[in-house]
Amino acid sequence: MKKRVLFTGIFLLLAVIPGCSSSSESMTTAPPQTTLVVEDWLPDGIISAGEYSNSRKFGDYTLYWRSDEENIYFGMAAKTDGWVAIGIQPGSRMKDADMIFGFVKDGEVEIQDQYSTGDFGPHSLDTELGGSDDIVAFGGREDDEFTTIEFSRKMNTGDTYDNPVSPGVNKIIWSYSSSDSLSARHSTRGYGEIEL
Repeated sequence: MKKRVLFTGIFLLLAVIPGCSSSSESMTTAPPQTTLVVEDWLPDGIISAGEYSNSRKFGDYTLYWRSDEENIYFGMAAKTDGWVAIGIQPGSRMKDADMIFGFVKDGEVEIQDQYSTGDFGPHSLDTELGGSDDIVAFGGREDDEFTTIEFSRKMNTGDTYDNPVSPGVNKIIWSYSSSDSLSARHSTRGYGEIEL
């Protein structure tokens, strides 16, 4: 399922791109040929110096993040050509984790807002559980070594199936797979914390 993006008035129009630059890089914006950014954050799958105020490395997976008073911005990069994911504020194992999966396939970025209802899943789309899809903007890139996905959402979306991200310490789980299929199990996973 491909996710399309709706932007609010907080985004500034900075550039118009006449077409896709390559089959391995894609930004999903509205309209498709317009690049929308917030200050110096651009969801293009390229982690630029100063784009994020924090980062944490977990082996071959690196998480980048920054926040303002209303939104959280994430970058996920893993040494894989499959999907990458983060789970926000999990309970026991995967249970009650607000999960975001992303991958690049045939030059197109796909991202899903999911929620895990059990220790080992299943994790379903928020919209299938009665919630809403709250990813505001996203983009990604895949090269010979890494898949990088960037996205933003509100820190507190108000959706039952989105866990708030708050100032202070936030628990996370992370994972990635060698496959673009979200039905494929992760090849590597772990737990961690991020601090805002």
